[in-house]
Amino acid sequence: MTDATDELGTTLIAAGFARNSLLLDMNGSLSVPADFPLEAPWNLPSRLFEFPIEVVRPEGDSPRKIGLMHPRLADHPFVQHVERTLGITIAREGVTNCHGFSNRRHALWWHAVDLISAGKWRELLDTQLFTEPRCILRAVAFGLRHSPHTAREGRGYINTSQAREIVREMGGCEPDDPNAIIRSFLTPSLCKPDHGSAYWPINAPHGLCAEDEAWAMIHGIEDGWFAHDRSGFLHWTEQGRARHAAGDNVSFTETSGQTAFAF
Repeated sequence: MTDATDELGTTLIAAGFARNSLLLDMNGSLSVPADFPLEAPWNLPSRLFEFPIEVVRPEGDSPRKIGLMHPRLADHPFVQHVERTLGITIAREGVTNCHGFSNRRHALWWHAVDLISAGKWRELLDTQLFTEPRCILRAVAFGLRHSPHTAREGRGYINTSQAREIVREMGGCEPDDPNAIIRSFLTPSLCKPDHGSAYWPINAPHGLCAEDEAWAMIHGIEDGWFAHDRSGFLHWTEQGRARHAAGDNVSFTETSGQTAFAF
């Protein structure tokens, strides 16, 4: 049950937008019902579109509040339905809790990574105004690092050609020395779990900008530094580890003992 002073919570529950105040507080948002009719682009598999309204629980003297996860969601059919039902205008710029926190910033990332993971990268470009270039570029790196669970062999959610097209759309420029970015990554270190196969995770340096990380993943795959294992995760190759250990040297020694050039 809602508190007697929680007028907004009582109204939301009475209107059928939440079952009870416990779930309302736990979810922190109003979700679009599965049977709610939606057309493109609102039917895309993005958490931003599926949970467009943030709900902040009442705390102390601060009442319950609701706001949009993004100002452009004012055109979302479910948002308009909620506004008509409640007879209110939901805060376009969103709301924060008593500590000044909001999920709006996370929602920008959700939109980018959800569409990349769903294979909807063209739709992401079409709806890029709902996120920001930094999030899209991070999602590109994520999409190259990880693979769908249904993949029969190791591959990313996107390939490097698709990644290049996305980065170009974001205004990215090919780096003069992409290998220098890869060499700035943390020294490859073998991980041996108690169960499962050993692997060589890729760890980017702290503070690396989103565009550099995207280019590093693209060139890392294309130039043989990285490869997907059978589980679909990107890892350092033997050649990549040897090239990283060689640093700025023009050549390096492969595991076979042969000398190779680092380009």
